[in-house]
Amino acid sequence: MITDDVLVYRHTGMLSILYLIILYSTCDYTVSSLSNDLHTQELLLCRKCGTDVVDSYYLFNKLSPGAHKIEKQSMFGKQNVTVQTLINPFGINFEIITSEKARCKNIGPSQGADSWFPGYTWQICVCPHCGQHIGWTFTRSDLNTNDEDQNIILFHGLILNNILGENFTDSLIMMPKMYKM
Repeated sequence: MITDDVLVYRHTGMLSILYLIILYSTCDYTVSSLSNDLHTQELLLCRKCGTDVVDSYYLFNKLSPGAHKIEKQSMFGKQNVTVQTLINPFGINFEIITSEKARCKNIGPSQGADSWFPGYTWQICVCPHCGQHIGWTFTRSDLNTNDEDQNIILFHGLILNNILGENFTDSLIMMPKMYKM
């Protein structure tokens, strides 16, 4: 015979199961949403040692009038990243992307000569951990120009061949055979 106490117990058990189902489905959705948001950003690393250099959130498009080639590419979780091919006075080509911020150590005094960005001086910037040349820091030297980017006081030109995305490095990690089934 089923008593009222048994019905209440069964009903409470069903509510607990229903609560857990709703809780897990909500948590799974929240984690999925958060995960999707994180995939739009990616850490960029020094290719030599793997130190975090910049978050792709800080990439922006600053064009050099001296660029020999300009391309828009999807990379590092962002659409339309400007990749510029610039040539230094020694004839060496560099493909660079520009960033508002970067973790790099500036080397030497600021140079005004041969700047790819008029109105800006440049300094070599290297990885703070291993010293690998990762690009240049450009600092506005002429505050009176009528440039449309007057609010940009400092930015970084990062050498594409000397950095890589963390998602790329994740794909390089191999699983030991004993874990594969």
